[in-house]
This record gives sequence, structure tokens and C-alpha cells, in this order.
Amino acid sequence: MNSRERFQATLNHQVADRLPVDFLWPRSETIAQLREHFQTDSKETVLRKLGVDFRWLGVGERYPDYEGRLNGRLEGDAPGAGRAYIFHDTQTFEDEWGIVQRVGDDGKYLQWKGGPLVGKETLDGWSVPPVEYPPVDVIRKGLEDAKEFATVTEVSFPFKIAWHICGYEHFLTLMVLQPEMVEELYDRLYEFQMRRAVVCAEAGFDVIAVVGDIASQRGMMFSPAMFERFDVPRFTRLVKAVKGTNPAVKVLYHSDGDMGAVIPQLIRCGIDILNPIQSTCMDPARIKARYGKQLSFHVAMSVQHTLPFGTADDVRREVIRRIETVGYDGGYIVSPENSIPYDAPLENVLVLYDTVRAYDYRRLAAKRLTC
Repeated sequence: MNSRERFQATLNHQVADRLPVDFLWPRSETIAQLREHFQTDSKETVLRKLGVDFRWLGVGERYPDYEGRLNGRLEGDAPGAGRAYIFHDTQTFEDEWGIVQRVGDDGKYLQWKGGPLVGKETLDGWSVPPVEYPPVDVIRKGLEDAKEFATVTEVSFPFKIAWHICGYEHFLTLMVLQPEMVEELYDRLYEFQMRRAVVCAEAGFDVIAVVGDIASQRGMMFSPAMFERFDVPRFTRLVKAVKGTNPAVKVLYHSDGDMGAVIPQLIRCGIDILNPIQSTCMDPARIKARYGKQLSFHVAMSVQHTLPFGTADDVRREVIRRIETVGYDGGYIVSPENSIPYDAPLENVLVLYDTVRAYDYRRLAAKRLTC
């Protein structure tokens, strides 16, 4: 059974030869350690050695207006490294949305610094960045090397872009005091992301991952009522457009934090896969028991506790617990909840994937009968 077949069986809530595994947004330091361990210069070889069933791929879009102003490339290990940006100084840079970020002094993480609508109460003079996508046939051809795997591409959830453009506190204030501006902004942002998602669906990606946090570990960043007003109708249209273009495509939604309050709304929007069920603040077994007939689940291996601070035996036990309490009828993809911290023990990373491969999946048959 190849990776795509394994993924499809799992999404049909069948137990395949094993549960599929992913490697969610690995940091460059982790990949470097794994390259050294496996004695290879190839990231693809690392993924194959780990048995990773997914390939997260871009589409090669261009932002012509923005490209004409680029003046440097982000080096090092911070997220976004390797890309060209408009640099304001050696550590501060601007992306195609006009969002300004700064690399921390340790070179590992980014800090938000500003955006084009900070303090603004209208959209006068602002527009989404002009973008050009390659022809669908070109994108489709780019997927051929990954045809044995489940292919994934990302689009951004509009709340994530909106608060980066406006500033977090300012945008939350706008949701209360200037809802008409938020409606107009979301119309533009959802249209932008829907266009990208439809292009990717037409090209033949297996999964469109809609990525953007709406919750902290203490609950939603804004009320479920606001989610219902601003997001549900627009997100539903996006999902319908994707599946109208390619009925086989699956939609994954990612938000860290405790988003339990809006899972029923996300189901109504039409998503297929929920990521990550952050185990620090949500119980993956309870979420599976409650929504497992309607959703499949992705990850739930702790990057806050077990992988960085646990022993190899702790990791092994957590993997087995997730398999048996979330994966007993398929519908579960095993992976870290988010990027593994750069200083997590390499042994823990290896044990995660080794345990998934070594597990005796005949045990799940008996477990399934009791759940």
C-alpha cells in the first residue's frame, strides 16, 4: 500500500496497513539533524526514511509588484528563511502583504511589528496584493514526482492575515466596533484565498490546508457568534468552491489552541480534517469520540511537553495512546502538533515514527469493537 492509498483508506475510516504519518512544518535545525543521522543531503530522503506519507508543496505563484521591490533574502533558521523580502534593516523585513516582522536576536523566531492597516478604520487605498499563478497544467506537472504520496498545499485563514495587517488588538476592536469594515476586508481576503484554493484543487492536490489560529490555550480569540457571522458563510463558500472544482479533494483546517467551541460550525462549513487537537488544552480521545463520525484528525503529538522534554519511552507511550484512542477506526494521521522545537532530542523524533511503523495494527480490530 503506498502513501496515497493509505491516506485514502484512513479518510474512509478504515485501518490500513498502518496509520499514515506526517511531519508538520519541520524546522531547518531538525531537518539538518536528520540529514546527519541518515547521512544524506536530501530532505526527500529524510522523509522517506521516516515513512512520511505527505508532501507539502507550493504552487510557484508570483507577486510582480512586490518582486520589483525585493532587496534581500532571509538567512538562518527562522520561519520563512530562504525567501526574498523587502528589508527595512538587517533584522526587519516586509512581505507581499505589507506585513512587517523582525527576527529575534537568537535568529530562531519572528516578532510581528506592523501592517498596512494598523490604526485604520477604513480600507481606503488598500487592496490585496496582485498575484499570478502558473497555468494549472504546470502546477499539475509539478505534482508528478509526489504522485505516490498525499499532496498538500496551504492557504491562509483570513483571520490570520487580517490581524497581521491590522494589528491583533486593533482588529479585535474592529470586529466589535466596525463590523462593516471587517465584512468588507473578509470579502476580499476570502476571495483571494478561494482563488488560490480552487487553482490548487483543479491541479489535483489531495488536501487543501486552510491554516490560521483562532484560539489560544484558554479558548477562542473571539466569540463563536463572531465566527458564525464573519467566517461561516464565507468559509462554506470557499469549501464548496473547492469541492465543486474537484470532489476528491479534502479540506484540512488548522488552528492551535482550544477551538472546541466552533468544531460544530467547522463541520457545517464542510471541512474533512481537523488539525491539531492541541493536547495541552483539548482531549484528543474525547474529540474523537464526539466528532469521529464526521471528521478525521491530524497530529496530537505534543510539541510542548512530550517531544521536547519527555524520554523516548514517554514518546512511545504517547504515540500508542493516540493510535488506540484516536486511530482505532482510521480517521487519524499521526504527526507532531506543530513544528518540533529546534532543541528537542533527535531520539524522540525518531521514536515517534518508529513506533507508528512497529505498532501491531491487529490490536486495533479489538479496540474498534469496543468504541
